[in-house]
Amino acid sequence: MTSPEIISNGGGGGKRAPRLDGLRGYLALGVIIVHVAFAAGVIGFYDKPADTIWAVLVQGFNVLLPPFFVMSGLLLYRPFARATIVGTPRPAIRSYLIKRMLRILPAYWLVAVAALLLLNAKSVDGLWYVLSPLLLMHNYVPGPELGYAGLEPTWTVPAEVTFYLALPILAWIFDRYARKAETPGGKARRLIVPLAVFVLVGLAWTVYTHLEFMGPFPYEYFWVIGFTGFLAIGMGLAILAAYAEATGTTPRLWRAAQRRPLLFWAGALVVYVINCIRPFGKPGMADYATVPEALAEMVLFLVFALLIIAPVVIPGVRSAFIDAVLTNRPMRFFGRISYGVYLWHFVLQYLWLQNGSIFGAAPLPMPAVMGKAGFWELLAVVLVGTVIIATISYYLVELPAMRLRERLVSSGRRQAVQEDRPKVPA
Repeated sequence: MTSPEIISNGGGGGKRAPRLDGLRGYLALGVIIVHVAFAAGVIGFYDKPADTIWAVLVQGFNVLLPPFFVMSGLLLYRPFARATIVGTPRPAIRSYLIKRMLRILPAYWLVAVAALLLLNAKSVDGLWYVLSPLLLMHNYVPGPELGYAGLEPTWTVPAEVTFYLALPILAWIFDRYARKAETPGGKARRLIVPLAVFVLVGLAWTVYTHLEFMGPFPYEYFWVIGFTGFLAIGMGLAILAAYAEATGTTPRLWRAAQRRPLLFWAGALVVYVINCIRPFGKPGMADYATVPEALAEMVLFLVFALLIIAPVVIPGVRSAFIDAVLTNRPMRFFGRISYGVYLWHFVLQYLWLQNGSIFGAAPLPMPAVMGKAGFWELLAVVLVGTVIIATISYYLVELPAMRLRERLVSSGRRQAVQEDRPKVPA
């Protein structure tokens, strides 16, 4: 899952936040386990029954994807919130867009081209078939009936890019509304109001996309509008952080997390257990949800995302347990390469199951090949393979792209400074 680079809450600017790196690693690992369990036939799907209690526990890991959206909302909106509440300079839109696009697109384009060549070559029926995923339109414009093999989880990329493009406009609107208040507290309260609307819009979209006439897994389900509630939680955390910075006061949520950080994680564990039970649904099954089930699931996801992330991002939280779990080197590294791991893990599954054009035939949808490999076999192959590929991608594609964006942003700043200098008459 895509998310911004993780920078410490401190004023140092360039330091990574080890806790968030580690959390990203665990979240990505959980998402991969869910998808491997599905491909291995552990999780049930319509006429294929679930594999006992193991399926129930693993399917519950689907709660681990939404926190990535919370991170995006927090880390990307934070400088905009500070500009409104604290009075710091607003982010330069050109620099912001260069940074975001060079962070997300190069690695995505690499996996998209690989999936098209290795898995989908025999399914190509025209130029648009190739251009659609490259232009991030494969979840907006109806394409092949069976989708693009290997690119199933990349629906998050166009969803995130839509948010990236909309955020400066939304931040400007929020800023105009908030500046009608005079105090930092008043501005913060005004900024929170539209976020409550975001949550309601996300819930309403969940209802709409799960109505019976929409059918299972419609394109609209994967649009970012259904995940605005998670973005709102992250943006709300950014607002509270800016308020605390401007006033020197500690919000109640901050004090609660600082006093009892593990209580938040205990609450997240309870939410996970409830999610395993799947209120109104079938435990251990990945069938497309009914409206009541989808609403219950969305509420659980929202609560879980807040509880799991709050103690990690709120300053002043001290916990030896959290540090031991999140800041160990293996999970920090896994979190650092997690974008590549997320992008490539479905491609590896198709290749190991010999399901794709490279094996002489157009790929079958994943449900058609469920259970052809055991869970532990497939998990080992996918983890080892994706770590290797994601590491190569990180150092040969992602890091060079990040260095390029810094050069582009720096050159843009120098040019802007030169243009702003007063002209000296001859």
